[in-house]
Amino acid sequence: MTDNDDGAQRREQPEPTEGDRPVPRAVLLLVAGLVVWGTGYIVAHTGWPLAGGDSRTPVAVADNSSVSGETVYNNTCAACHQAGGTGIPGSFPPLADSDWVTGEPTAVVAIVSHGLQGDIEVGGETYSGAMPAFGGQLSNREIAAVASYVRSSWGNEASAVDTETVESVRSDHDGRGPWTADELRTAFGGPDT
Repeated sequence: MTDNDDGAQRREQPEPTEGDRPVPRAVLLLVAGLVVWGTGYIVAHTGWPLAGGDSRTPVAVADNSSVSGETVYNNTCAACHQAGGTGIPGSFPPLADSDWVTGEPTAVVAIVSHGLQGDIEVGGETYSGAMPAFGGQLSNREIAAVASYVRSSWGNEASAVDTETVESVRSDHDGRGPWTADELRTAFGGPDT
């Protein structure tokens, strides 16, 4: 063997070997901390598993406290109908200056509680689609508050909706699916097209 062969061998990296290389403690502590924080966050913001339900479970509101219709609207409706009630042309109807909103209050309660599907005309434009039912997610007080809010916002000047109206509509139509515009007109009256 020559001197050149010996130098070449010394420059080579050792062959990789299998071994037991533990995960660094810093990484383990970081992962454990994230698990503890994530679990605490989920429990604090959804009530799971302590409350026995998911985040859509209605929260009981004390009789002496008020429910903000604006807050319910912003959390539930504004994504589609927009913060100013203008809707999205061609997709989601406006609630501002809508005869469906300012007409019979029971119709608004029925739509929010059970949802809406199919064609509906608002402001001379036809919208086709589906609005989900929020009756399983919102309490009677929350539905009354959000219905009252949309009936008195963005230039709408209609009366407030009370919880008794919501209770009546929900009990009279318990178990039904989404409404169509024609069914709403038949049941509650509504704008003529």
